[in-house]
Amino acid sequence: MLNKLDKEFYFNKCVLNLRSYRQELLASNIANSDTPNYQPLDIDFSKALNELLKKNNKKPQCQLTLTSKKHIPIAQHKKSENYENIVAKKYIIKKNKINMDVEKVNFINNSLLYQMDIIFINNKFKSLMNVLKG
Repeated sequence: MLNKLDKEFYFNKCVLNLRSYRQELLASNIANSDTPNYQPLDIDFSKALNELLKKNNKKPQCQLTLTSKKHIPIAQHKKSENYENIVAKKYIIKKNKINMDVEKVNFINNSLLYQMDIIFINNKFKSLMNVLKG
């Protein structure tokens, strides 16, 4: 049951983590707009999300032997949750210059999308609760 819930919400979790990370980067860009030699950063959201979802589909590298019915197997998607490593390695975009108007628009856009994702997840939970209540 919990594995199915984890699987159902894995995509939403990845999206929220990436949006949260992007929000930190955009806020840092705005805060450091007057800092000399500061290089603004952003992420390539779609590529980072695709990479996270591809990692989710890989099989786990280590298997544990279950010798009792009380043992809990490792879920396959637990291996690829370190989104910061994936984002930090390949999908950081370094910009040359801060354009405050663009940064502010991106910050607000990302905030709205984050809130939209939260509402979507809340509605998904409400639907599941309605099904469970009958």
